[in-house]
Amino acid sequence: MPALRIESLSKAFGRTVAVHDVSLTVERGQLYGLLGPNGAGKTTTLACALGLLQPDGGTISVLGQPASQIHTLCGKVAVVFDQPTLVRGLSVSQNLAYAQRLLGHKGGRSATDALQLAGIADLAGRRAGRLSLGQSRRLAIARALLGQPELLVLDEPLSGLDTLGVTSMLALFSELRDQGLTLVLSSHRLHELERIVSHVGVVIGGRVVREATLDDLLQGVAGQLRVRVDDVPRARTALAQVDGAILGQSDEAKGLLRLDPGPQGAPAITKALVDAGCAVSAIEPMRSGLQSVFETLLEEYGPHEVLP
Repeated sequence: MPALRIESLSKAFGRTVAVHDVSLTVERGQLYGLLGPNGAGKTTTLACALGLLQPDGGTISVLGQPASQIHTLCGKVAVVFDQPTLVRGLSVSQNLAYAQRLLGHKGGRSATDALQLAGIADLAGRRAGRLSLGQSRRLAIARALLGQPELLVLDEPLSGLDTLGVTSMLALFSELRDQGLTLVLSSHRLHELERIVSHVGVVIGGRVVREATLDDLLQGVAGQLRVRVDDVPRARTALAQVDGAILGQSDEAKGLLRLDPGPQGAPAITKALVDAGCAVSAIEPMRSGLQSVFETLLEEYGPHEVLP
């Protein structure tokens, strides 16, 4: 039974389509990155999954229960939003005690253990209003860890953090995953999350355009070339004659296409284009980093091509 399964989810606000036909699966034990630019529909997708928004269509199950019945999973699903809602006048430990009483947590991880795991046990007596942004995020995570959650959802958990804060937060997420917690991280911080996520769903223009393990996603561009020419149709015709070359997506308006050059490599590609009379302004290898993969997907599935 997956921790989270979304099938054909759609949600609109008036005439504005926020998400359309979104499907994704998060298995237990994964550290899943729901990645995409701001405004792509990540937060709307999670809000529907958490029962905070009523979807217009599709089905959602959380730990085997419909999203509409998520209240029956009290204590098993925890959420940390971009802006932590803390009681600023209370101390760190008092915030956790208040949360325990409010949520009715009995048993499971104690406030002391949650603070220790979140790395802010030494701040137990400090007022929440005096915490830095990174410390506030850690307190919100400590609060989410009270009891015994099985699924932790974090929306833009790295927003506003400096380099040291990001590194520290990533280490915390990895530790939580190692302890058996399933995590879903919604973020546009691709470079940082590449260091820890095991699985990725890429959201562009309100749709999940690619879902895979991180290794498979990065392997998909290894050895490929990005080519910029003056005439894409002519270039595709010429390259179709290169033995072993496999043509990928192209953007005629931008003069871009990508391909696997095959065993003959870039020299054969260049010769075929020149012989066909194509003006070639760039031939470059596709990097295998997550940012590069995302840029390729953005070229292929720009928002202007995705939403109806």
